[in-house]
Amino acid sequence: MLRRRHLPAIAAGLLAAPALAQAPWPARPIRLVVPYPPGGASDIAGRLQAQALAEGLGVQVVVDNRAGAGGTIGTAHVAQSAPDGYTVMMASPSSHLGAPLLFKTPGYEGVEDFTCIATFATGTAMVCVNNALPVTNIQELVAHAKANPGKLNYGSAGAGGANHMLGVLFMQRTGTELTHVPYRGAAPALADLIAGNIQVVFDSYSGVIGAVRAGQIRALAVTNPTRWPLAPEFPTVQEQGVPNYDLPSFSAVMGPKGIPEPIVARMNAAINEGLKKPQMIERLAANGNAPYPSTPEAFLALMRTQRALWQELVRSTGLQPE
Repeated sequence: MLRRRHLPAIAAGLLAAPALAQAPWPARPIRLVVPYPPGGASDIAGRLQAQALAEGLGVQVVVDNRAGAGGTIGTAHVAQSAPDGYTVMMASPSSHLGAPLLFKTPGYEGVEDFTCIATFATGTAMVCVNNALPVTNIQELVAHAKANPGKLNYGSAGAGGANHMLGVLFMQRTGTELTHVPYRGAAPALADLIAGNIQVVFDSYSGVIGAVRAGQIRALAVTNPTRWPLAPEFPTVQEQGVPNYDLPSFSAVMGPKGIPEPIVARMNAAINEGLKKPQMIERLAANGNAPYPSTPEAFLALMRTQRALWQELVRSTGLQPE
């Protein structure tokens, strides 16, 4: 039987429930997972993301490097985390578009198992050739490749990665046939390009620009659809006659599926505000990147469009999940 003396306590509990449900966020440190080892370009991007979130939200953001299995270990961990806004990650096309196609059991679907919070930075790649190759622009490369089908070797940091897929896309858009040579990382591929053991790479701007400036290799184009602001003297692949050549390179902030919209909006605003700061712009440029602000909705649309393109490219290579 419900007695009168119990009513005040019950009423107090009912009044307290909405207050608990609407507890202020963030009320404790946020963890930002980087699914790669410390020290690399992805780790730098993650630490800059953490800085922007910490400054914008007024709370500590701790970087948690969870490397391994092509980025799938850390990414799967985030997918399985509580969607409360306290666990997010540094995401990239490699972790969310490439890896799910290359591993039989990655532990996640790269788009639908996550909340798209904010794009952060964008980069570009460069089409570079060995100095001995008798080509100085993209059209000459295409003509040379068509005259020598399968005889030009292009190196990448590994099968299924972004610089492999850039080569696949190039062949599709130009009707050429290049031979892919996978390496255990971009550095040994670049070393073999300089030595003349391979003839072409499609590698990140930050990875090759030093060798280009030193005259060790020749850059023919940037893969961005518009000229790259850090190196505007280099024409794009598209302006040299190759239509629809674009495989965006970017880092972004994602979290587990189901993060409440108000939390997503606050994180997105913190990232976009941080990208306006001169110091952040300078630090991104030092890492070969430029700010890439957007809305969560635009980010989700980008991911779905790019997922379809990556699926097409991987299918065309015949690569099987391992």
